Amino acid sequence: MGQRRMRDGIIQRGRTWSYVIREPDPATGTTRPRWVGGFPTRTAAKKARDAARHASHRGTYVTPQDLTVGQWLDTWIETHAVSLKPSTANSYRGNIERYLKSQLGHERLQVLSPSRLSLTFRQLYETGGKDGAPLSPRTVEFARAILRKALDDAVLDRLLEVNPVVGTKRPRAIKPQHKVWTPEQLRAFIAHVTATGDRFAPLWVLAAGTGMRRGELLTLRWGDIDLDAGVVSVERSVTQIGRELHYSRPKNHERRTVAVDTHVAAALQAWRTQQSAEQRQWGDAYANPDNLVFTWENGSPVPGDYATRRFVRAQAGADLPRITLHELRHTHASILLGQGVPVHVVSARLGHKDASVTLNVYAHHIPEDHTRVLDVFTTAVWGA
Repeated sequence: MGQRRMRDGIIQRGRTWSYVIREPDPATGTTRPRWVGGFPTRTAAKKARDAARHASHRGTYVTPQDLTVGQWLDTWIETHAVSLKPSTANSYRGNIERYLKSQLGHERLQVLSPSRLSLTFRQLYETGGKDGAPLSPRTVEFARAILRKALDDAVLDRLLEVNPVVGTKRPRAIKPQHKVWTPEQLRAFIAHVTATGDRFAPLWVLAAGTGMRRGELLTLRWGDIDLDAGVVSVERSVTQIGRELHYSRPKNHERRTVAVDTHVAAALQAWRTQQSAEQRQWGDAYANPDNLVFTWENGSPVPGDYATRRFVRAQAGADLPRITLHELRHTHASILLGQGVPVHVVSARLGHKDASVTLNVYAHHIPEDHTRVLDVFTTAVWGA
């Protein structure tokens, strides 16, 4: 089929239709013609042409490009990473590679639509995991949030007119149910690691007694602890990426002071005595320039991944449900809330951005004592 005559800026070329639009040349300030093709019908080409003209009049016209989603995501994460913590940037890169580029990397950025992305998010939810296993709604939502951030910047860079993530359907959110220990189980675990001589028993005691995050525990310095006052200052955090340790402020930049009880203080005092003895034994070979609290015998820092694995092994031989090191943090919060400690107080200890985060995660641990509520109200109002 030959080329037909152009009419109203639209022409058929072979089996497809194209339109022409005059777009501004940023170098000269003048306009120049640009052909855009590949439309299956004249009607589709006319609709695209009208939309392009309308955008040009509004000053929101976006120059058609063949840039793929994968190419844009690679460019975006390299420029965006400078504003992120190393651990966050590493997490973004992992999600981009595993979920976004695998599903969308080959597609042209400018042909994305809400319906196409909704289908992608549904496929991730149903079969996006290892060996085709389903992904959790939380994981899919995180990938969706990353893509939304990336495409927001594509709009700012005039690569897209609108962000197609807006308006997509998201998977049904399911609140994660964390495994936690009861006070009796936690007490049994502490007795177990003490009896077995676990080197890092003081680390587990401090984690259970404060709810501090792994990265906050492993970057703690003796200068951050006042044993006489019974307080720990959480000033920074550490993240392991590969073999490298990256230090930063705590999550959400929430520096805070956490009070500790006499049991925790005693465990830390005993640990300090042991560490001082190790320093004398190693002499000049001892290397702990940061004066870290938790170290190996020679003063070197403890990697986070190792601490996570070590905590799991520490439970061997104890007749307890298996939990992760991070779930020791959840255990701390659940015990406090179960005993009636106000949510905002627990939130401050955990370093959450605000109490709503704590309530969203741990609401099911707050006892529903309706009788006590009525007693409090009756006494306050009626005095009896």
